[in-house]
Amino acid sequence: MRSEGHIGFNMILAVPVFFFYSGNIYSTGLWIWFIFFIGMATWPDIDLKFELKHRGYTHTILGALFFGIVSGLIMYSQPKYILYSFLGGFLGTLGHIVGDLLTYLKFRPLWPLSNKKFALGLFRADDRNINMMFLKIGTILFTTTLLFKLLKQY
Repeated sequence: MRSEGHIGFNMILAVPVFFFYSGNIYSTGLWIWFIFFIGMATWPDIDLKFELKHRGYTHTILGALFFGIVSGLIMYSQPKYILYSFLGGFLGTLGHIVGDLLTYLKFRPLWPLSNKKFALGLFRADDRNINMMFLKIGTILFTTTLLFKLLKQY
């Protein structure tokens, strides 16, 4: 998927978290989680910038763990938010991986636990219409959920 597709897809995945979140919608921890969750939606594709094998190590559960740790370290100066940032980075990367599983190109998301390659083959990763659809649907669903939660508090 392209960056906009991954961001939209992760926004769709974030909707249930916000919808069922029982705490205050203004919770700093929730928003730190969200920032890292959406922020990491595109990080696994850093392999393209460094001309590494695409959908290699950065698209694995080990890569997700690495990006989660990096996210946690970014919040090192704010210890009470390290877990939120770690979970945002880890789960955001997993969201990226799930999005890529929907495309045709097979890869090893469970490495190092398994070398089996997976792909559901539902669409081409570079399909602009599909990527924009994910972005638009994600934006609409997330915004609607957020407005619902905000209005419900009053």
